[in-house]
Amino acid sequence: MNDQNEFQELWNDYLESEITSDGMIELQNYFASDGQLLQHSVDSFQIHRLLGYDAKADEQRDEFVKSTMAQVLASQQVIATSLESSISPIVPDTGRSRKSLMCRLLVTAVALAASILVALSYFPDSSVSRGSIIAKTTNVHGTIEWTHENGVVETLTETNVPLTGGTLETMTSESTITMQFTDGTIVTLDSLSLLTISEQEQKILRLKRGNLSADVEPQPNSKPMMVFTEAAELRVVGTQFNVNARDESTTLIVNEGEVLLKRTTDGESVNVIPQHQVVASLRDAKQLRSVKRARQVHAWKSDLQSETSHGKWIPSKMELVKELKLAVTNGKMTQAEASRIYKKAASLNDQRGSTFALPSRFGLSVVVSVNQEATIPVVLEQNSRIRITGRGYAATDLVVGITTNQLDGGFSGKYQQQVDLTDLIDPATHEFTLDIPIKTMLRIDDHFPVSPIGNEFVSCWCSHPTNKVTKIELTDIEIINAE
Repeated sequence: MNDQNEFQELWNDYLESEITSDGMIELQNYFASDGQLLQHSVDSFQIHRLLGYDAKADEQRDEFVKSTMAQVLASQQVIATSLESSISPIVPDTGRSRKSLMCRLLVTAVALAASILVALSYFPDSSVSRGSIIAKTTNVHGTIEWTHENGVVETLTETNVPLTGGTLETMTSESTITMQFTDGTIVTLDSLSLLTISEQEQKILRLKRGNLSADVEPQPNSKPMMVFTEAAELRVVGTQFNVNARDESTTLIVNEGEVLLKRTTDGESVNVIPQHQVVASLRDAKQLRSVKRARQVHAWKSDLQSETSHGKWIPSKMELVKELKLAVTNGKMTQAEASRIYKKAASLNDQRGSTFALPSRFGLSVVVSVNQEATIPVVLEQNSRIRITGRGYAATDLVVGITTNQLDGGFSGKYQQQVDLTDLIDPATHEFTLDIPIKTMLRIDDHFPVSPIGNEFVSCWCSHPTNKVTKIELTDIEIINAE
């Protein structure tokens, strides 16, 4: 048994109050040898006790809090009284180092007591709202995982499912879910997104990643609906807006009403009015600006480097490096020759590249979205086509889909077409080109409009339902007008 497994078993025994005196000494030795272990164990203990608290009946909770605090305080006493002996075999007796370690462990133990006390004392005041239904599903398509407040995970497949506080995750490119809150507010989540919802005195939404569209009923000015992302927080009192959140940036588009956006890095804020948008970035220190959306266009060409929202973008020169290394290894060229070829390619300042689909337990997929900072909506017309070039390394079916928003409005629908690549892939180069009329793409749910024509193009995806395909690589995507 390795050290990690032994520590985990000891810690599990401690959580279940089954640890022996010898085991407690071994556990203390682990804490003394690695200062981070105790902090990690603080988090583990807090989760363990909170879940235990959640499972108790109301009349048992006060006693449970008391027993938890007794366990924490007893642990502190054990650490304090036996710390000298437990760290002796591990830490040299240099005075300062032993004193520093003792201080760190004791401070962490105190933090453990404080964190458990604060967390558990919070729940009695919110025990009624915790279990209250705050919304219900009105439309569900694809694979949606719902994590309840108590940590239980289930897959949502039906409408009219009541929702309390918890986390929603759309697991595939074509997944989408719409929910309606008790006051009539409607929120739609789609395409590989992660959202936590809660409502006590006000609605709190935390969008970790992905796309959210909301039609918000009037909220009290003192208790607005709040939407948090990594880069921004939104204060909403009644409006229609769309949000796209990535790791470091958030785009807000307001169609009706007003939304106050505050950037998390410096607290700077801006009020966004209808037909305007703003981008908040963790890397951008420039003044926040709300920009008016311009007149529509009907063509779009992807910039895979900046517009890949799910997938791995690799510069062309990285592929060249792999080819040159292989050629040198196989003796087809010398290292000097390979170096000259690479320097010549690098001197061209070529920023081209391709995006590779990423695997998951649901298959391979890649998603490319219109640039977050683009202020001109791309509107689909009767003659619009989507053209995709790429490489496929096995003859297989490919699903090509698009996501659309209403023009000057919220989420509209998702449409797709299945393509057989068997006769389209060049056997020598593995290259393929798809040219699909938008009007032939089918809605993936009967709740969506029959056709995407006239709506705003937001993103497209390519997916395959299994992981048996070696690679799917996209080199270019365009929306073109056949005329």
